[in-house]
Amino acid sequence: MRFLISLIALCLTLCAACGPINSPANLTPTPAVPLTTNTVPAATVTFPPPQPTATESLPPSATPIPEIHLLFTGDINPGRCVYAYSKQANDMGLPYRPLAEKLKSADLTIGSLDGALSDYNPSPPCMETRNLLAPAEAVQGLQFAGFDVLTVATNHIKDCGLVRGCIDQSMLDTLQNLRAAGIQPAGAGNNLAEATTPVIIPLHGVRFAFLGFTAIARTLAATETTAGPAPFDPDVYLDAIRRAKAQADVVIVMPHWGTEYSGRINWEQIESVPEMIAAGATLIVGNHPHHVQGVEKFPEGAVAAYSLGNFVFDQEWSDGRQFPIQGIMLEVTFRGAQMESVNPVPIHIHNNFQPRLAEPEEAAVILKDVADSMAQMPRRR
Repeated sequence: MRFLISLIALCLTLCAACGPINSPANLTPTPAVPLTTNTVPAATVTFPPPQPTATESLPPSATPIPEIHLLFTGDINPGRCVYAYSKQANDMGLPYRPLAEKLKSADLTIGSLDGALSDYNPSPPCMETRNLLAPAEAVQGLQFAGFDVLTVATNHIKDCGLVRGCIDQSMLDTLQNLRAAGIQPAGAGNNLAEATTPVIIPLHGVRFAFLGFTAIARTLAATETTAGPAPFDPDVYLDAIRRAKAQADVVIVMPHWGTEYSGRINWEQIESVPEMIAAGATLIVGNHPHHVQGVEKFPEGAVAAYSLGNFVFDQEWSDGRQFPIQGIMLEVTFRGAQMESVNPVPIHIHNNFQPRLAEPEEAAVILKDVADSMAQMPRRR
């Protein structure tokens, strides 16, 4: 049975990703609005603590089980206009500055890199292009923001600029550049075995495993002998989840999936989630639609957030649609290995490159989109 999260009722009290972009006549963004301390409360899915059975006895604990805070973001494109603004300001951290304190405050900060980080070719300028290559120095912004893990299993991980021909090099450069900055890439490698090897991070006695897969542009996917992102194929992701579960206490899967520019959850998403949970996944956080989608809690206690929308992305379109410049961050709290709460935090992308907390009225609209996505999801067969 599906759990419908009534997000909006709780909150009213408070490319390809590369569609047309609004390239400004000059690259000077309007002045940033000062970041206030008045954050927007958002709906929270809470989880009751596990109850012992009649035959169980819980030993006393000398120290309390620590809380662990994870923060997830939507898709990040550090190239195109985002890089142009940052370069003009000589500040690769500029896109992240309004939310830097929040990003850095989490025990682990996790995002989705929908692009490549490489100097193999010149990166595209602030213009209409479907190629999302950013120079290697753009990794400094991600490092400044405090990202610990990024899924790179996306359809733009092999982008290599307006000059073609790099094959796998921009992807391999991206992996190297992220690791050099202390950020762990999940979901890609020199072959399928590497691409499906989980990133495992021990924290306060809990081992968290992260896996990334892409259901988009499957021709880019890794094979047993070729480099690429991990493909979102059942035989691949179920085996990888089971292997990760044997090594970790919590398995988090980050699929790049869904229908682009749509809040409707598609059948591939609907049918695959219960299988992933049965294989050992605790949390599934998806991206790619560039539109927020629903958050679903399952009887086992697992949660699927189908799409967080955009985070740092230059998709401010001229046709009036707001969803490409909106998204949610997902705050997830664990008590030890037990997930306690999931809290979506609405954001708005300003000046075509910089996310900030959404104002209360817009936050309510974004959370209603999340709730509507769940309400419209077809019943599983």
